This record gives sequence, structure tokens and C-alpha cells, in this order.
Amino acid sequence: MPFLSWGEKYRVGVDCIDQEHQYLFDLINEFHDLHLHRAQRHALARVLNRLVQYAEEHFRHEEAIMEKAGYPAYTAHCGLHEQLYLTIYRLSDELAAGSLRADMDTVRFIRSWLVNHIAQHDLQFAGYLAGRAQSPPANDGETPAVPETK
Repeated sequence: MPFLSWGEKYRVGVDCIDQEHQYLFDLINEFHDLHLHRAQRHALARVLNRLVQYAEEHFRHEEAIMEKAGYPAYTAHCGLHEQLYLTIYRLSDELAAGSLRADMDTVRFIRSWLVNHIAQHDLQFAGYLAGRAQSPPANDGETPAVPETK
């Protein structure tokens, strides 16, 4: 059973965003699996680095969709993304430098920032879109590719 399971309760209703969120869940599960199997620091750092890179791409893509939709909380949401990104970037740097121990608290923190962000903030955007009764902006071809896992 995965550490973090994707479910309908996390669905925003914009297919490309939902796919990106699912891939972020996959990366967190991969990090957790490596941690459980006591993988070497460089293996954990590699996955965390992929998480950082993909999160940055995802945040920029999600922000572009929010801006096109005229989301009133756009600026505040961008600030949340920046805080999240800087936190996982710092964790990645600390792990790579050997100053962070990849313990279960670290794994749980990484999971909680994603789940809490989606549940508390991204779903507000979904509500905004639903309230407008308008389909989300068309995919403009700038969706970050969802790489194959493992």
C-alpha cells in the first residue's frame, strides 16, 4: 500500500493539474519507499531533487491557469507556492550536503505539505472554477511532462 494514495478528494477538476498532482504523489511515495529500504543518501537526494524540479514546473503551470481564469486569490496562492518551493528546495540542499537526516519526520513533512496545499488551497481554486460554471482554460501546450515512474 502506498504511503500517500491519490483519491477523488484531491481532484481539482482540471485534468492537467490533477495529473501533475498524481505525479507529485508518486514522487513522494518513491522517496518514502527509498527511506523504508534504507537507501543511500544520494538515492534519496536524487528523488527529492526531482520533486523540487517538478514542483517548480507544476507551480508555474498551475499559476498560469489561475491567472488566465482570473482567480481572485492568485497572488496569495503564488506566495504559498513560493514558500512551499523554498522549503522543499532547502530540504533537498540539506540532504545533499549531509546536514539533513532523512527520517520519518522528513517524509511525513513532505507528504503533509503537498496534501495540505491541495486540500486547503488548490481545492479553493476548483470551487472558484465550479462557481463560475465555466470550463477551465484550454491547455496551452506548456504542461510539464509527467515522467514515467520507476
